[in-house]
Amino acid sequence: MLPENIDQQVATLEKQELEAPNGVASLQLYTELFAAYLYKNELSQARFLWKRIPQNIKGGNAELERLFTVLQCLWSNKNVEFYKAITYDWSKAIAKLMAELKEKVQMETINLIGRAYSSIFENVFADMTNHSPEVVTETCKSLNWEIIEGPFPRLIIPKKPPVEKLVFTSCEDQLQKLTDFVSFLEN
Repeated sequence: MLPENIDQQVATLEKQELEAPNGVASLQLYTELFAAYLYKNELSQARFLWKRIPQNIKGGNAELERLFTVLQCLWSNKNVEFYKAITYDWSKAIAKLMAELKEKVQMETINLIGRAYSSIFENVFADMTNHSPEVVTETCKSLNWEIIEGPFPRLIIPKKPPVEKLVFTSCEDQLQKLTDFVSFLEN
């Protein structure tokens, strides 16, 4: 499953789940659909899927339980726990997608830091992005962020990314952004 055609894959997997004999799909189908929901950040869909999966399927499968742990970390915005949970020997069917999810979360976190922080300590940045100190320095230099020299942890001064002007934003988009913001504040 590749991120380029993820919407098509999700539609196909959902259809297969609905058409499954006796209403119970295969373990692989549930696993792939769960991973796709996580990648698309459809956390509610992933939670509903978890509730639909029969207990005898999800109870004995470590990979499916690990996907649920990843969901819980994303749901509660726990970055450090997310990186621990996503570091796993995933099956071949979802390994690429989970690696892409990890990279996607790292990039979103870096963008958030750039927009929201006027300064951040190196160790906090490393925890939030799951980067080693060498990668932190490299990332900051590639983004043209200032690193105040000194003992560990050094202070990083992010530069705000250029503001993109949106020509049109629908009411649904604005409502979704407001809902996401309120949800973030509540957590």
